Amino acid sequence: MKQFAGVLVILCTISLSSIAGNADSSLISNLCKHCDDPKLCLSTIKARPESGEFAATTNQIEIIAISVASADASATSAYIKAKLSHEDLQPATEATFEDCQKNYQDAVEQLDDSISAMLADAHADVDVWLNAAISAIESCGNELESRGGNDAELSKRNEVFLKLCKNALVINKMLT
Repeated sequence: MKQFAGVLVILCTISLSSIAGNADSSLISNLCKHCDDPKLCLSTIKARPESGEFAATTNQIEIIAISVASADASATSAYIKAKLSHEDLQPATEATFEDCQKNYQDAVEQLDDSISAMLADAHADVDVWLNAAISAIESCGNELESRGGNDAELSKRNEVFLKLCKNALVINKMLT
């Protein structure tokens, strides 16, 4: 939650310091059409309230794409925390969920670092942090498959998170 608050502070600061303008829907569409899942990219970016007043440049759209992934990771972290509160978990399942919880916490931090790098116009660093977040959640998926604790909902959440990060990664590569 602390990391999510940090992302919100950053977005508010940018919003106040940027020139007000309406999102260029075609700009968002042009960026998203290059992604592996253009519909997910377009719908998640446009669904964010800040996209209407904040997404006047490609860099701003990239920040929104990363913040979408960060919010998704925070929600999944809360989901895992709720699952861990059940006392009837098998030891292997509990261990898997604990590892995945740590992976999601790491991913949120890495996405926060991505936003900081984006604000510094350090696209190579954004690439590194996004790939680190992807790797963390791929590890969670591998653990779900190999060690136990197969949870269909968590697997689906992993899949969506990976798509969101890969969408942000594609947008970042287009900006470099």
